[in-house]
Amino acid sequence: MAQDQPLSHATTSETPAAAPAGDARSDPRRRQVLEAARRLFEEKGFEATTMAELARHVGIAVGTLYKFFKDKRALYQTLVADTVRDFEVELCRALDDPELDLVGKIDAFLRIGTELFEKHLPLIRVYFAETEAAFLFTPAGLEDEALRSHQRILDALTRTMRRGVEQGILIDLDPAALALALEGMHNGFLTTMVRFPGMFTPEQICTYTHRVFFESALRS
Repeated sequence: MAQDQPLSHATTSETPAAAPAGDARSDPRRRQVLEAARRLFEEKGFEATTMAELARHVGIAVGTLYKFFKDKRALYQTLVADTVRDFEVELCRALDDPELDLVGKIDAFLRIGTELFEKHLPLIRVYFAETEAAFLFTPAGLEDEALRSHQRILDALTRTMRRGVEQGILIDLDPAALALALEGMHNGFLTTMVRFPGMFTPEQICTYTHRVFFESALRS
């Protein structure tokens, strides 16, 4: 039976701490800032958007804006973390669904991941513009909570692969390697939505990833 020590990562169970009473994170204007920043970043790009312009859109003083976020980069990383958290919640729910078998879980992972990529595509384009290495390694620009969310997705996918190996459905390989292979292949197809729009339909992305993965990973 495969051992998963070489590539496995320690499972993380951290969740963001609740904001203390009076904390700036609980101010409803903070959410308004994030929503306005998302629109401006998507319309103009990260570099072309200024904090002064953002403050005008929200109707607050620039000084108030800096009470919520120390700079524009911190604001951008918060938006990225919120987006990755959306992926985490939906993908982990599918992978942990007791009603689905192994193939069902992986197909749900591919379908939901593709749908979310489409949903967040405008901000994802900003992310790829700011992180050139993301075309080679999609999580390259993630920091802090976003990186932890991504790790929790990988942990859930690794658990799914481990059960497949133990049940004799998947080949006898490190489950973490299988998880990385599936995620990397899927991300490779997804990035075509950014670089080569229209090359593959969302349905083709799911179907091709499924076929390539299972033709390689299913035990004969």
